[in-house]
Amino acid sequence: MRSLFLAAIMVFSVFAMTTGFAGSAAAASNLNAGTFYSGQEVQFTANNANTDYEVRTVDQSSDNDQVGALRRTVNSGDNEVVSFDLDGRLSEGDFVIQNGETGDVVNLNTGGEEDTANDLKARNTFEVVPQDLTADFDDSSVGTEGDSAEVEFEIASDVRNGYAVNISSDNLDRDELSDIFTRSGDLSEDDVIDDPDTEKDDLVGINDDDRDAAEDEFFADTEKIQIVADAAEGEFTLDFTDIDEGNYTVETSVVDANASDSDDIEVVDTGDDQASFEDGVVSEERGDVANISIQLDNTDEATVQIGDKDDDNYFAIAEVTDDNEDGVAHVKFNTWKAGATSVAADNVITPGDDETTVDYAEQHNYGDFGDTNAGQDILEATDYDMLVVNGHIGVEANESENAEVENEDDVGTLSLGERSTENVQVWRAPSDAYGDEISDLESDETAPIYDLIEAGNITQTDEAAINDVNDDIIVQVEASGLEGVLSDDGDIDTSTYGDASGAETDSDGDLTDNPFQLGFEDDDPGANTDSDITDISDAVANDEYKVIYDEANDTHFVAIDGASLSDADNGGLDLEDEDEYAANFTVYDQTSDLVDDDDDSEVVNDSVEFLDAEATLNNDDDITLQAAAGQQLSGTTNVAPSTEVTVRFRSQSSSSPFLLQPETAVTSNGTFTATADFSERSPGTNFTAQTRSNGNDIGDDIGGTLVDSPTATVSISDQESDGSEVTVDSVQLSSGGFIAIHEGDAGGDVIGNSDYLNQGSQEDITITLDEPMDENFTAVAMPHLDTNGNEEYEFSGGSTDGPYTANGSAVTDSANVTVSAEEPTDTPADTDTPADTDTPADTPADTDTPADTPADTDEATTTAADGPGFTAVLALVALVAAALLAVRRNN
Repeated sequence: MRSLFLAAIMVFSVFAMTTGFAGSAAAASNLNAGTFYSGQEVQFTANNANTDYEVRTVDQSSDNDQVGALRRTVNSGDNEVVSFDLDGRLSEGDFVIQNGETGDVVNLNTGGEEDTANDLKARNTFEVVPQDLTADFDDSSVGTEGDSAEVEFEIASDVRNGYAVNISSDNLDRDELSDIFTRSGDLSEDDVIDDPDTEKDDLVGINDDDRDAAEDEFFADTEKIQIVADAAEGEFTLDFTDIDEGNYTVETSVVDANASDSDDIEVVDTGDDQASFEDGVVSEERGDVANISIQLDNTDEATVQIGDKDDDNYFAIAEVTDDNEDGVAHVKFNTWKAGATSVAADNVITPGDDETTVDYAEQHNYGDFGDTNAGQDILEATDYDMLVVNGHIGVEANESENAEVENEDDVGTLSLGERSTENVQVWRAPSDAYGDEISDLESDETAPIYDLIEAGNITQTDEAAINDVNDDIIVQVEASGLEGVLSDDGDIDTSTYGDASGAETDSDGDLTDNPFQLGFEDDDPGANTDSDITDISDAVANDEYKVIYDEANDTHFVAIDGASLSDADNGGLDLEDEDEYAANFTVYDQTSDLVDDDDDSEVVNDSVEFLDAEATLNNDDDITLQAAAGQQLSGTTNVAPSTEVTVRFRSQSSSSPFLLQPETAVTSNGTFTATADFSERSPGTNFTAQTRSNGNDIGDDIGGTLVDSPTATVSISDQESDGSEVTVDSVQLSSGGFIAIHEGDAGGDVIGNSDYLNQGSQEDITITLDEPMDENFTAVAMPHLDTNGNEEYEFSGGSTDGPYTANGSAVTDSANVTVSAEEPTDTPADTDTPADTDTPADTPADTDTPADTPADTDEATTTAADGPGFTAVLALVALVAAALLAVRRNN
């Protein structure tokens, strides 16, 4: 029995416009009990010559696999070799080879034949599946020069590995295709077949019998290359350098199977590689970190140099890469560390963002510049040249020669100015601000700090509360030149703030390496005692402080947990009532080069007095509230604005006990107002009120009493008016007060109010508006109390002269007011009224009051005056009535 020769199936990944080789048969794969792909040619050596063999399906309908339907008949011929294509009805499925004469099936592993037609084994069957293929660019266009000429291209199949492919494209010849696929180095010359003289014998998928003809035919197509099997699948960088502009379709086809794909790419002229500075001048202060942005055209690599050997006795140079290829690389230059021999150059020039890499960096000192330690010799305040060129110039390879940028693409300037120490300001915040809103902020997350300041949660202060309530403290320092001290790999790391802050000398009088100190100095240490500064790390227990750095404004905030600042038992300050401390920030003149040698240390400070937290309710006077909803009680406190406080109302009355604890917040001027609902409590009930915060009492108990709630009714009708006044039909007030007129609705602006109205009922009350109205409007009448008894309307939204209420809402009534122009008065030219008389002829001159107005009325009702009947005598009557009313009130 002859055994089948099992040949390895070579797999190729190729761009092609055709499948296989036109006009020639692809090399057949030896058939075995495995998987094959649609379009392949297979062959096997039969046991019998000149015998028909039938390719049939596998019938899996029974418990045992059996021979199924006929799909193709082939003959073994004289040489006993059977060949056929896996196409048409053989393009997908499971199949078996059966001897057409004996009914035996072929053992595909050995080539023998066996009687297993009704019980097929795995050795008798082979599988055919369609091969999938994707061949795609990751971009729709590509350039012609530099990095822009590169584009990613991926060839992949989910069901097959190890296949060869043909690549072709109209208007791209074989040499151009070969260059495009091999220039980047992802594919070697051995991976791509493109030379008919030296490599045509490596072509796959060609039967040896007609190889010469097939090879000639393949290479006759001058717009095609082949990628060999082990190299075809994967992601490749294609390089279109110097390819003509235009649109190209690149086609990829599997050599021995029916699988292909195509994708389009546009080649655009992108010009030369170029690097330039985004900002021609970059300005910073000595000691700070300069941010330098480099624009890249047609490249993602550049070399940047800062400083010049001859002019500056210093230069730093770095090779950088734009990782995300967005055309910009960002680097940072630390002027504090520049020139320090103990600092690696890649800690002086560092990536400015996560999408930039500093591949290699060096710095070089000349003359007297430079020192071992950072900050001991800082670059002077002057202008430094910046040079940039596209690509990496090989700095590391030329290290011994101190490579510099030559033939630069662009020149810029790093302008270093003198640094300064400007100011310190102490702020305070509610006791929970540090833990709730500040401690988790990032080092450079300044926006929330400014938001808290704008919202009034952080306020400038010269005093702070301690003990029962500990205000959080924020020290704002305005000083430049400190970014480099706190920068690690270019990013500001404020966790090192405590390490940098400290005394100028140690206990032995030797200089430290602390460039600055933030601390607290006791303004009144006592007689015959020097005032010492307690460093921030020693002043706050457990280092419960956070430094937030505002790089753009050369400002940093040191936010301190107030409870930790006053926690003397665990290392905080031993604060007592009325202790005054100065927040002191000093930049030393001896421990670094931040301050010129000829100058003294720079010192700024701001004082704050610490006071025991306290609060006062109702000016410490007894409290009277109504047994009604919406009752307000105000107080003052010295704790930070925006602090949450609770006013606890407590009654132990046997008939009406209660405990109410409304919460409120302290305003910017230190006041607060709590609102409570006593509508279900009994008038006459006594209670106490006390202010609390953070669970602690911060004020004395104040006694109070509930009284009957005042009542009121009001009525106003739709009316016409000249716009200067409105008339309220009636009002009933249980305690006297006022009527306010609101525009539009109860929440609208107050546009006028009545004089004081006595207790009881009133009718036809005319109210003059603050300013005349010139169009129709809705008038809302709202009765108000005279809570302070001064008979002056003083409602300010708080408890003073508040509105009468019913069921928790203000008592109101509304009316539509139609504003109309006053009719002109028609007065005859020849008047009958003598020119020298003050009264009409028909009105007695000695009449003090109108005949229909009782002389002893309690309230004068004012009516609108219009028309010809309003004469001088009526004016006199009105004045007399007003005078009588004033006398009556004064009595």
